[in-house]
Amino acid sequence: MKKLLCYCHSRNVYRESICSSLSIRPYLFWNTLLVVVCFLWGKPGKAQDISLRNPSLEGVAGQGKVPPSWITAMNTPDTQPGIFDIAVPASDGNTYIGLHSGPLWPEGIAQELSLKGGRSYTVSMDLAFASFYAYRACYGNMAIYAGNAPGDTAELLWRSGPFYHTDWKRYNAVFNPSKDYKYISFWADAGIPCDRSDYGSVILMDNLSAFIREIPQIIISTVRTCKGAANGEATVKVVSGATSCTYRWEPGGQTSTHVEGLAAGRYEVTVTAPNGTGTRAQVTIEETDLKNELVIRPSLCHGDNQIELTLNTTGGIPPYRYYFNGSLHPSYSGVFKELHPGNYNVIVKDDHGCEDKLSQIPLKEPDPLQIITVNVKALSCSDTKDGRISLDIAGGVVPYSFSLQPGSWQNSNEWRQLDAGRYYFEVKDKNGCHVNGNTEVLRNDRTCAVYVPTAFSPNGDGVNDLFRAKINDDVSAFRMTVYNRWGAVVFDSTNPEAGWNGAREPNGSYVWVVIYTDSKNQARKQTGTLVLIR
Repeated sequence: MKKLLCYCHSRNVYRESICSSLSIRPYLFWNTLLVVVCFLWGKPGKAQDISLRNPSLEGVAGQGKVPPSWITAMNTPDTQPGIFDIAVPASDGNTYIGLHSGPLWPEGIAQELSLKGGRSYTVSMDLAFASFYAYRACYGNMAIYAGNAPGDTAELLWRSGPFYHTDWKRYNAVFNPSKDYKYISFWADAGIPCDRSDYGSVILMDNLSAFIREIPQIIISTVRTCKGAANGEATVKVVSGATSCTYRWEPGGQTSTHVEGLAAGRYEVTVTAPNGTGTRAQVTIEETDLKNELVIRPSLCHGDNQIELTLNTTGGIPPYRYYFNGSLHPSYSGVFKELHPGNYNVIVKDDHGCEDKLSQIPLKEPDPLQIITVNVKALSCSDTKDGRISLDIAGGVVPYSFSLQPGSWQNSNEWRQLDAGRYYFEVKDKNGCHVNGNTEVLRNDRTCAVYVPTAFSPNGDGVNDLFRAKINDDVSAFRMTVYNRWGAVVFDSTNPEAGWNGAREPNGSYVWVVIYTDSKNQARKQTGTLVLIR
């Protein structure tokens, strides 16, 4: 019975109190019960804690021997101490394993068990380095492999990295096999060159943990906090390993799987399984990125009251709710139609209660399309058809189009060479909005001629301040030139409506010349003198 108690303790340190509390009776019933209790107590929750047989590596020291329950993975591991003058005392019990490896001589031990792919495990051990182990070594370096046979190194699970301490130190290996395996093996890893001998790596290993314990694997989901608020959330879920874990969040100290009322920032959760393993993870609670892009489609014409407002919402948590212009009843669509001009307010809320306020959104429609001025030029004289109409337009949406009915549409706002009579016109803008009007072109019943005055007085009194021709005809190719007494040009223009103001010229006599083509297509030239009087 004493051996059974030791076996129980060596399998799982967490069972010591239960094993020692059982009555020691020399009956097979109690022996069997004790083994069952130890076995069941080693599987808390649903974690796959895998027992290691003889984790203290107890056996009979000898060259090329491995302790009971262990298998030679390759070549000649030694049960120490005492072999090749290795005298380091065991860190636990009486014996331990010694491995020395070179590129052509790897040594390792293995044990048959059942590793599950996709899970996370941890195993602990004491390691030490012996610089002389039959040969001079350079370093200690351990590698743990998984495979489907004792010497199968199908997947590297963990590597210690080089170490040089000759006293025992505790190492904790964490690994995640990618698929199921039947064996785990421990090797002296000689992957680093050594200039001392062909056996570069030496390790002494003792006191493995009684179990390869499964570490809980977790995922964390979050809900963002509203901007400037503290209503973020985080939820941790164990997806592999024991389910009856304990939880602790920092900052805050909450001990549940779900925490609320979180402000923006970084948080850490520690998940501890009943087997003592734990997982720690950090998560960031971000502020909501609820945003709204405004798209405004104005009415086509003034007074239509058909403005359309669209809010393109992103971020946050859909569905979105829209409270339009103070309404207490939300709409689940961000499109609002048939709106009048004015300023509007919208509050947008997501499913977490975060909101984005849009205030004083100006909605406008085109100004009314208007004919501001109708400019009319009457026929110059009895024998011409040089009437003209031009329009000054405001409002609407440019560009404008013009039609003198019943005529086609044009881009110009002017019509020329019109006969006397009443004319009806129509204007439309880019959106097809219309406005119309009419006017009359009169005929001046007079002789067609061009008259030039003989004097003018540019004194600013509004009478005869400009010297220009009075044209009662439909002329073309017009030009008027004024010369001073020395023959220098002081004024020259091809615009029949332009005139000379006598600026910077002295009083006195000047010569003018007017040439043009009249309405009968006859070339004309008129000359004369004028007197400038101030």
